[in-house]
Amino acid sequence: MIHKLYVARRERGLYQKDVARKIGIHPQTYHEKETGKKQFTIREGLILAKMFGCTLNDLFQSEDEKESM
Repeated sequence: MIHKLYVARRERGLYQKDVARKIGIHPQTYHEKETGKKQFTIREGLILAKMFGCTLNDLFQSEDEKESM
């Protein structure tokens, strides 16, 4: 699961189907992507970052990756 994305979505009171609609994908596909079974495209990631007012790194970079920088 992409935990930061899940938290950002829940903090705004959005359901997976709401976010899926905004980025133009099927709700089941969004679920698979949020749970890590599939990858988001760069376009989808950029829309999500804009929607949640953050950067791609904020949503998708793991804590381990941050520490090694």
